Amino acid sequence: MNEELLARARNIKVVLNDIDGIWTDGKLNFYVTADGRVEEMKSFNAQDGIAVMMLRGAGIKTGVITGRRHETTLTRARSLGMDYFYQGFLTKLGPLEDVLKRENITAEEVAFMGDDLTDLPLLEKVGLAVSVPNAVPEIKQVAHFVTTRTGGDGAYREMVDLILKAQGKLEPVLNAFRQSSWKRPPAKELQIVTSQEGIS
Repeated sequence: MNEELLARARNIKVVLNDIDGIWTDGKLNFYVTADGRVEEMKSFNAQDGIAVMMLRGAGIKTGVITGRRHETTLTRARSLGMDYFYQGFLTKLGPLEDVLKRENITAEEVAFMGDDLTDLPLLEKVGLAVSVPNAVPEIKQVAHFVTTRTGGDGAYREMVDLILKAQGKLEPVLNAFRQSSWKRPPAKELQIVTSQEGIS
């Protein structure tokens, strides 16, 4: 990790992320229910879930900006106590601007993790742009940090460890776990914004 990367990570106050290809492996798994409905199933990594709570415990806000609308993702975000949830947004700069206004911060104080072309404008604007090794080439070219782990396999956790370490907050969190004194941060009301432009 070079000093420029650490300097970017030290500024972060809000961490936002895409879902498919970041919290998941990017595969879309569909199945047919007994009454003939087609449903989608998603698989999330438990280490990423702990990472969300580590951020929250360190005073860093969290949120999702995804092009899809899926109840499973919303349930996951709500269970982790996230702050923001934007679904159905294939155009993602609007949600970013909304977060900046609500938090009274600049784009340089935001980290975003994405893997595909809908994430490109946002990654080009934020202070810390993060991606995964199996992202499309255009995304990896603009990312400040590409994780070693892939989406759905702890890549989000890798980003979180980087941010907390750069801010000097990782070791206190680890010590709390070692001493069995770490407590899950109290949940807040999730701010949900839905757009109809995305994919159901």
